[in-house]
Amino acid sequence: MKRSRPDCETAVSFLMKRVSEPRRDDWYKFMRLMSWIKRTVEDRKIIGADDLLHMLTMTDSAHAVHEDMKGHIGGIITFGIGVIDQKSSIQKMNSRSSTETEQIGTSEYLPKTSTLKCLWKVKGIN
Repeated sequence: MKRSRPDCETAVSFLMKRVSEPRRDDWYKFMRLMSWIKRTVEDRKIIGADDLLHMLTMTDSAHAVHEDMKGHIGGIITFGIGVIDQKSSIQKMNSRSSTETEQIGTSEYLPKTSTLKCLWKVKGIN
């Protein structure tokens, strides 16, 4: 899924947590995911860049959505056309509010952006 279908990462990540004790809702979510994959199997994934000096990083978090009350985070990095990096995972710690969940999610994903910028400086791009 990471290499071949990154667009399904969030759904697969969620469903993998439910394998030992699935519910009826999980079956419907699985069927929806499989129908999405079937409809989009011929879609081409295009990765490109409008401007290599304009990197856009987006993150989002959902507060207390897992049974252990941990949040779920997701993030992408793009240069304008397609996604070059993505992440979807359970947060490593519990939080008390949705604002705190967003801060934790941002702090977990944003270092990738900083690492890419450091690599560009070494290569002389920026």
